[in-house]
Amino acid sequence: MYTVEGFLTVMDKGGPVMWVIFAVAWLALVLLVERALRLHTWITQAKVEQQGLTSQRDYQPPRPNGRGVSPVAMLYHSLEWQDIHDHATLDKQIHAHLAELLPKLEGVLPTIAVLASLLPMLGLLGTVIGMIQVFESIAIAGTGDPRQMADGISQALLTTASGLIIAIPVVFFHHLLAKRLHILLSIVEQSVHVIRQRQPGIQEDVHEPG
Repeated sequence: MYTVEGFLTVMDKGGPVMWVIFAVAWLALVLLVERALRLHTWITQAKVEQQGLTSQRDYQPPRPNGRGVSPVAMLYHSLEWQDIHDHATLDKQIHAHLAELLPKLEGVLPTIAVLASLLPMLGLLGTVIGMIQVFESIAIAGTGDPRQMADGISQALLTTASGLIIAIPVVFFHHLLAKRLHILLSIVEQSVHVIRQRQPGIQEDVHEPG
């Protein structure tokens, strides 16, 4: 059974880098949970608003009044409708606002990717530091005790193993969240198509913009 004493023993064996890996792992976990909850909320609300736009001709997404509003509502109410007189202008505004909206939807996903790539490097750093200490001990005391050498090397490799063990699930869940983001963007794009088609007050273009 895992205990606090056992955890502290493992952390002590790995050296200071183990605490850095532990801190990065907790940060990655917090960011993963935050982004998972946010994307779940956005997707749920965006589906509701997409259904409203599709089924009701006069439906308008609720005006944004907090952080929980969906991207469909943010996009819809960010359009400057008084300046839109044709589909070319509408498309330009939609593309511009989508470009502004994408970084907000991604949020901390790029940061999570950086942390996932940082964890193995931190593990390797801990191993290099540990091996330096092992060879310094050999230079001072010689190689009279192979068991002590093997113990020192195993402790040095502990950080690499820890970094990889933590990085693998972080990369996996980042991939899942990236797929969730793709689903959300698909819903937004479908809603944009509905918004574009349901505007009777603007002129149809002879040629669709490229």
